[in-house]
Amino acid sequence: MPSEALVRLAGAFEGKRVLVTGAGGFVGANLVRVLLAGGCRVEALQRPSGSSWRLAGLENPWLTRHEVDVADRRQLTAVFAQVQPEVVFHLAVPRGHDERARDEMMRVNVLGAHEMMRVVRAHGTGRLIVAGSMLEHGPSDAALGEDHPTRPNTWHGATKAAATLLYQQGGGEGLPVTVLRLAHVYGPWESAHRFAPTAIRAALEDRPVVLTRELARRDWVHVHDVCEALLLAGLRQGHGDVYNIGTGIETSNEELLEHVAAATGRAVRVAARTLAPRITDARHRHADRSRAEQVLGWVPRLSLSEGLRHTVRWYVENTAAWSQAGDVRPEVV
Repeated sequence: MPSEALVRLAGAFEGKRVLVTGAGGFVGANLVRVLLAGGCRVEALQRPSGSSWRLAGLENPWLTRHEVDVADRRQLTAVFAQVQPEVVFHLAVPRGHDERARDEMMRVNVLGAHEMMRVVRAHGTGRLIVAGSMLEHGPSDAALGEDHPTRPNTWHGATKAAATLLYQQGGGEGLPVTVLRLAHVYGPWESAHRFAPTAIRAALEDRPVVLTRELARRDWVHVHDVCEALLLAGLRQGHGDVYNIGTGIETSNEELLEHVAAATGRAVRVAARTLAPRITDARHRHADRSRAEQVLGWVPRLSLSEGLRHTVRWYVENTAAWSQAGDVRPEVV
């Protein structure tokens, strides 16, 4: 459950017409629940035929669902004409690594940005808050500030960086848009194949995990802290502003296993360190969050230890829900 402080913050949007794209995704499903807990009406956009397991069983009179392809001008225009949103949280993002996934990233992240800006202008939407990615930057030994050169080494990062440039261009032309570059988000409703859920299940089920051969560090930020950043950005007028949303703390995979062991009370066994590093793995990656603190007033409230304890409690209560994420190789992280 979100904290009382987070629910109170969401209450600032009560009475406003709020639209969330990517509502069936990890961050989107959490934000929808936070907004509903705050007494807000939510227009939830999901892609046609998209996975809806995170919102399955969520019945609320203030929640309206729409099947919309955010890169389809006709569909997007129709839902904006119907809803007339005052605030849009644009969280839709495709995932994957094959050629089809790359096509979708180009279509949704880049062309979708163009279509989103078009409808926001046409309908006079007051706020557009977009989820970007720290992968817009390449690896760096130094903390990644918003003005750090964007040298992405993944297709996801490259298309997100291209979209951010478009939003900044739009902001210079008066578009009320803010981009939040998110670090490595974890917490309730995360896909089961990702590292934190895999490690938690391994601890609870006494199964070993396989780690990469080389040291990899990430900046882990809890999804409820991300929701707070989104809401704070939604309360402030922006015109192409970009903020990094991370804790500023690097944690290695090995250190994360220690935190999971403490949160579960059970050790996590390592089977081997044989996996080849992925392109997203880096020896150093962490955000400089000072701009978000100075301008938005955002600071992460949950330490990694606290956030993992929260996530473990949620998992124990929602084991069946988490298993819906299509976990193909649960032992691989």
